[in-house]
Amino acid sequence: MEKDTRNTLLTIVAVIAAFAFVFMGIAIGSGNVLPQTTVVESESMQHGVGSQIGIIDTADMIILRNPDKAPIETYVDGYINNYQTFGSYGNVIIYSRGDGVNPVIHRAILWLDYNDATGTWSAPSLANYPSDRWTATSGADYNNLSGTLTLKSIVYISGSHDASIDLNSLAKNWPHSGYLTKGDNNSGFDQSTTLDGGGPYGLIQEERVKSVAWLEVPWVGVFRMWLNNNMKKVDSQVPNTVPSLAAAIFLIVFILYGLSFLFDQRYYNKYRKQLIEEMNAPSPPITVEKK
Repeated sequence: MEKDTRNTLLTIVAVIAAFAFVFMGIAIGSGNVLPQTTVVESESMQHGVGSQIGIIDTADMIILRNPDKAPIETYVDGYINNYQTFGSYGNVIIYSRGDGVNPVIHRAILWLDYNDATGTWSAPSLANYPSDRWTATSGADYNNLSGTLTLKSIVYISGSHDASIDLNSLAKNWPHSGYLTKGDNNSGFDQSTTLDGGGPYGLIQEERVKSVAWLEVPWVGVFRMWLNNNMKKVDSQVPNTVPSLAAAIFLIVFILYGLSFLFDQRYYNKYRKQLIEEMNAPSPPITVEKK
């Protein structure tokens, strides 16, 4: 087998092995046999205009984890434990809104337990949460909450940074325990606002949680948005996405070309050294036949 052919085959094998390694790593880490992803087409999780690495922005692709393999930590719990994902405390979850409606990718803020006997709510996580970061009409007893519950400084848009929920209305219309959820860039909780496709919705029960956001692959979702004729949102919400993606592709090509050049240069130097050695080698003695 010629050296060029052998080197080409080795390169192909190395690339396939690298992809297989990454694929297996994602499968093991996510708890899914086949990697699952979603493309974000909403700006509800952004922390400002423009795409930011480490934040869930419009046109990002998110690699998802199986919720059975990833215990969900809420914003309140994350604040207490200093656990952050995607630029804020707690986990971001993907939950179902019903058949025919796109699922939502928002942050789990607080788990609320509903008490059928009293018609009130309890939130054990608030026991260790700073008292100056939340208020309730019913007072500071986190085991007996009613009226308006307000969590402070959890909004990433201009204006008020507080978000509130009417617990009495929640008890009347959706009397069940679940997660209080919110987009980082939204002014209110999902349970008190109208989301695209309908709403508001009650607390998110565990069986409605489809996945947990795990890894961000920035910008690549722009291809899907282009196919869906949704580039106006890209231009208005994340205008740096296309230039950033183009720069990333150029960098990857440049790195691959550089590696190829280094391999070629190494082979050339080895061949040149061998050629020089052969040229400088002493000539074999000439044997003269005697007649």
